[in-house]
Amino acid sequence: MLLLDSEAHDLFTKIEEGLDPFSLPPGEAREMVLGLISEGIILSKVDYPRPQKLSPKSLCLIVSHACNMACTYCSLSKATVEGKLMSPETAIRAMKWLIDNAPGIKVDVDFFGGEPTLAWNTVKAAVDFSKEYSKTKNKTVRFSMSTNALGLTDEMLDYCDENYISLILSLDGPKAENDRCRVLKDGRPSFDAVLPNIMKVAQRRQRGWYVRGTYSKGTINFSDSVIALHKMGINNLAFEPVVSNVSGVAFSKEDIPVIREEYEKLARYYVECKKTGVPIKFYHFEMDLENGPCARKSAGGCGAGAEYLAVSPDEKIWPCHQFDTEKDFCLGTLGDPPTQTVYDKYTIKNHLTGKRECPDCWASYFCSGGCIASNKLQEGDILLPYKMGCLIQKIRLEAALWVYSELRE
Repeated sequence: MLLLDSEAHDLFTKIEEGLDPFSLPPGEAREMVLGLISEGIILSKVDYPRPQKLSPKSLCLIVSHACNMACTYCSLSKATVEGKLMSPETAIRAMKWLIDNAPGIKVDVDFFGGEPTLAWNTVKAAVDFSKEYSKTKNKTVRFSMSTNALGLTDEMLDYCDENYISLILSLDGPKAENDRCRVLKDGRPSFDAVLPNIMKVAQRRQRGWYVRGTYSKGTINFSDSVIALHKMGINNLAFEPVVSNVSGVAFSKEDIPVIREEYEKLARYYVECKKTGVPIKFYHFEMDLENGPCARKSAGGCGAGAEYLAVSPDEKIWPCHQFDTEKDFCLGTLGDPPTQTVYDKYTIKNHLTGKRECPDCWASYFCSGGCIASNKLQEGDILLPYKMGCLIQKIRLEAALWVYSELRE
C-alpha cells in the first residue's frame, strides 16, 4: 500500500482531476510521479474482465406497498401510496420461479416494502414454501428482511431466528436526528416507538443483523449519530447518504468538506475501538484487500436486472426495488418473465465498461460503478454516474483505506 503525506496527496488529487503529470516542473515530485507511472502503480491501463453470462439468483420481494411510517426522504413514496400487500400465492409463485431458474445452489431473497412486517403472512408463506421446495432442487435459500422495526413482535423475531432471516433495521441515530425525517403516519416522532424493538435484536443476536441509517443535509454530522448508537449497544452499523433532490435534504458541493470531516472523525473512532477491543462493525470500513470480491465480480456492478431482480405486489418484475413503479423499466411479470436477452442487456449496463466515466476512475473497482437507480434519479441516465454520490463514495473509500492501513500495522 502506498501511503502519502499531505503534499503528495494534494498532488495526486490534482492529477486525478486532470493535471498532466508530464507537465510537472523538474524536481523530486516529478521524479516520484513518473517513477510510479513507469512501474505501473498509478495511471496504468486497466484491462477489465469481460462481462459474464448472468441470470437471476437473488430476488427482492416487495411484499408491501403499504407502510406504517412516513419518512420524508423515502425513495419509494410513489409506490407506498398504493397501500397494496403481496398475496402469499404471488410470493410462492415468485419463489418457485426463482428456485427453478437460478443457476448454482444458493439463492438469496430479501423481503422489502413499504414495510414487510405488514405482510407478515406473506413473508411466512414464502419462507415455509422455499425451505421445502428448495430441497427438491438441491438448493439453499438465504433470507433477509429490511424493516423499520415499528411492528416487529417477539413472535416475528422468534420466527426470524428459527429460519435464519437476517435483519436490516432502519434508524438514523439518537432521538433528535432520527425523528427529523423518520416519522409516523400522523407526523409523530418514531424513535421511542422503534428503539425497544431494535434493542431486542441487538441483545438476542450476535450476528445476522445491522442498523442502517440514512444521513441528509439536515443530519450531516452523522459521525455523532453512529457513535451515539454504538455507545447505546448497537455494534453493527451502516450509514448511507440520502439520494434526493428535495431542498433541505439533498446535498450540494458545499457540503463535501463537512462530509469528509465526518468520515475522518468516524474512522478515528472506529480504529480506536478496534485497537482497544471494543466490538464494532461499520459496514463501509470492513475492507479486505486480500480476500475481497474477485475482479470479475467487482467489474460486474450490482447485478440489477441480471443477477438481481425485484417483484412487486402486482407481480411485475423490476431491475431492483428502487425502480418499482418506473413504467419504462418494467422487465415483465411472473406470468411473462424476462428473457436472457434482457439479462444480457443489463449485464452490459451494470459492467464498469458500460458506464460512462467509470473505467477511468481510481475507485471503480471498489464501488463497482455505483447504483444505476441513483444514476437515473439524479442524472436522468442509468449509465451516467451520480456525481454527488461519486464524491461521497471516494471520501468514504479514502477513510476506509486509512482504517485498513492503521489496523494492518
